[in-house]
Amino acid sequence: MLPHYNHLYQYIEYWADEAPDFVTLHSGGKDYTAGELREQINRLACAMLEQGLQKGDVVMTILGSCAEYVISWVAANRVGAIVAPMDVRYRAADYARLIPHIAPKIIISPSATGGFELAPTLAQHAPNAIWWMTNAPAENTSLQNTIANAKINTPALAQRAAQLALDDGALIIFTGGTTGAPKAALLSHRNCTELMFCEAEILQNALAANGVTGRVKTFAALPPSHVGGTLEVIGSALLAGWELFMRESWSPNKMLEVTARERIPIMLGVPTMFAMTLSLPDLGAYDLSCVKLAVMSGEKVGRELLDGIRRRICHHILNGYGSTEAGAEVTFTDLNDDFALLADGYVGRPIAGQEVRIVNDEDAIAQTGQIGEVVVKGPLTIGGYYNMPAEDAAGFTADGWCRTGDLGLLDERGGLWIRGRKKQIIRVGGYTVIPNEIEELVAQLPGVAQAVAIGAPDAVKGEAVWLVLQPREGETIDVDNVLAVCRAQLANYKVPARVVLEADIPVTRIGKADRIELRARLVNTKKSS
Repeated sequence: MLPHYNHLYQYIEYWADEAPDFVTLHSGGKDYTAGELREQINRLACAMLEQGLQKGDVVMTILGSCAEYVISWVAANRVGAIVAPMDVRYRAADYARLIPHIAPKIIISPSATGGFELAPTLAQHAPNAIWWMTNAPAENTSLQNTIANAKINTPALAQRAAQLALDDGALIIFTGGTTGAPKAALLSHRNCTELMFCEAEILQNALAANGVTGRVKTFAALPPSHVGGTLEVIGSALLAGWELFMRESWSPNKMLEVTARERIPIMLGVPTMFAMTLSLPDLGAYDLSCVKLAVMSGEKVGRELLDGIRRRICHHILNGYGSTEAGAEVTFTDLNDDFALLADGYVGRPIAGQEVRIVNDEDAIAQTGQIGEVVVKGPLTIGGYYNMPAEDAAGFTADGWCRTGDLGLLDERGGLWIRGRKKQIIRVGGYTVIPNEIEELVAQLPGVAQAVAIGAPDAVKGEAVWLVLQPREGETIDVDNVLAVCRAQLANYKVPARVVLEADIPVTRIGKADRIELRARLVNTKKSS
């Protein structure tokens, strides 16, 4: 039974007391015991206090999934600062938009990410921030030296801890990348700790049902700039006292290599990651008999993907539904749920006191089985965005319900079924087209690796459906057959006006199809062709 604390640093303290010599992190060729991790976190926390970091100040990180991120994140939260992890793929225009909004007091990063030198951008947009580098040429700007030279001031840490409140801001995650400009979602300590605790319990119970108990090994490579990377993959494991094998970026081969070598019993990711893994020609070369549980979230899953996971990776699958604002996971399926239900959009029942409603365009509660917008409220749901009152008003009701922008329905058992994305709706001559309806039909056809339906401007109908298809490697797609199937099985207004073949469909940082990028790439260049 896990203890229930208010803050993640308390779990770090707990496990360091329980098993100080247990290796809890493997990162960058270095191992960290629970005792070492606590010491480094407390040293950095005291260094932050020495620099005058106040409760509510922002610490910005530009780091992948690594020990330096864990230490920075927990240390900052330990002293009441808000952590804002940035995507390591951001460039000058991204920082120009985001840094002024959060005004960080401390920045922790390498000197460059992906060949992009950070110094000019940070000097322009955060000239007064303290910059601690993971590869600093000078001792006074080195994160490692800062930690090594800091002295632990226990009374100062205790004094700051006494000032922390559960509803204080703890984490800023920029969200909305698939539907609009990024919004600074502000998660409280309550949001973070309750989510990590709930997910740790759900995963541990599911693993125990499959004979896996005690210390669990897991692989962490999702970007910390995504709520799943920070809270679900890294945070839940730290809270549960698991053993983390960290990599700064994800690749299916590296994930399979570590999983097979270390006999990791759980595989976590978005459906696209599982699809990429199943597409590997050498998947059978990895011994995955150790994997007992596959856990996915982030987008709707198809029957073909579920069957592939079951046949080639493991038998048991959990699927969750959530968002940064509503709660990283609001619902979870059960181990014994029929795969046919999951493939039809079933994402389980609410967890951890989360309430889910379906409302119509007038915010009236929909009847059981009626499709409307999914709205959520509970301890995992954020109270609002960071200094964005207009977005607060648009994204939340007056009494705190989060508008997810997803379309769904509730069944008679309170189970949630996702039916599409409200903001991805295509309006064709007054008719509503949900992209998933077309995508799921076409994804089953020969040669199709991925299907994405988008709305393109149309002078007569307002919008027309364009269907973007990515062929499987070495295969071709019969476009005439695709259109024939659509005409035979869909209402005429849902039949694509144009089918576009693309060798590579762009994805967001967490593996979802990037509809904004697709629309910009295709509509602007092909509308006159």
